[in-house]
Amino acid sequence: MAIVLAGALLPLIVVGAGVTSKDAGMAYPDWPTSGGHLVNPPGWWQGEKTLWEHGHRLLGWGVGTLAIVSAFFCGRRGGTLRTLGLATLFAIVIQGVLGGIRVRAVSTPLALIHGVWGQVCFCLACVVGLLTSRGWLESGPAIEARSATFFQRGTLGGMICVFLQLVSGAVQRHFGVREALIAHLLWAVVVILVLSWAAMWALEQYPHVALLARLGRMLAVMVGLQMILGGLAFLVTVMGGDWPATLRWAAPSAHVLVGAMLLACVLLMTVCSRRLLRPVAQTAAADAKTAVATS
Repeated sequence: MAIVLAGALLPLIVVGAGVTSKDAGMAYPDWPTSGGHLVNPPGWWQGEKTLWEHGHRLLGWGVGTLAIVSAFFCGRRGGTLRTLGLATLFAIVIQGVLGGIRVRAVSTPLALIHGVWGQVCFCLACVVGLLTSRGWLESGPAIEARSATFFQRGTLGGMICVFLQLVSGAVQRHFGVREALIAHLLWAVVVILVLSWAAMWALEQYPHVALLARLGRMLAVMVGLQMILGGLAFLVTVMGGDWPATLRWAAPSAHVLVGAMLLACVLLMTVCSRRLLRPVAQTAAADAKTAVATS
């Protein structure tokens, strides 16, 4: 159920980004209803903007339902999973309320927050999926690694870098601020370098740690894909030109989607590094305590 929830959030992110690209966020100025109807407003599928906006709301209802089911199963497991399941459900509820308030207040800043918070919800669902996965449950004790602390701090820094990049991109998309675009382009260089280092370090230093190696491969592929999508999104949205209408919304939406997946991937890598790697100093300290206890 955690994987299903995370998977359901992906099309919701794509459609939400499409709503922004098509300027369809105010197709229905009321909330929680759409044109006075909760589920099936007349003719909502016939207009492009109403189709995207109400379709986005329907997907949101579906994701909320899945979040309730996932939280129920997490609650049965107890402990950290119960907390994370409830936190994910609470975050998704906040996301829905943010979207509704954005519509009623006709607020672009709230639209920006709504977009960024949706990616936070996706990250939380991915963490729940990780903690319930077979790879996590069968990973065994942490292994000793001299570079553990360095790698843990590096992946944490990478996560912060990606989040800042997502915020600058959201500012550009919602407000069209030139300075935000420049910051987004320049900061992209930092993000590419940090994430490329994290992927290569995981693959070279910890190939025997299955989860880290798998995340390293995923991260490397997504960095390359995101560079291509970023260039394409820049061409169709900033440079202009006679591009097909589908490409004008699909390129930036795909760029937003892969950005969310990058954030989730480096977050999972950070969580895994803290669970699966142990600095040498900690190992020595643990051995010393054991020796004292046995003597």
